[in-house]
Amino acid sequence: MIAIEDKIILEALEPEKLTSGGVILPDTSTEASDRGKVLQVGPGRKDQPMQCEVGDVVAYPKNMARKVEVDGNDFYVIRETELLMIIKREE
Repeated sequence: MIAIEDKIILEALEPEKLTSGGVILPDTSTEASDRGKVLQVGPGRKDQPMQCEVGDVVAYPKNMARKVEVDGNDFYVIRETELLMIIKREE
């Protein structure tokens, strides 16, 4: 798989069930957004370089990412400008 233009290919991560303080999150708290690990990053556009890097964990709106099945595995494709945030960088 190769991401094109300003697109990012993600692998969905399981939603967090507990906060860092140990509070259990209800299922409704994770309905609007999801988390994913960046697998591929496109080259970007001439006027806007890409901020994401392979390995980043990002938050994205569920309704903005397109689900694509490749070899029986589900991946998500989204434009970088539609991401909500970079949660953490791969170390």
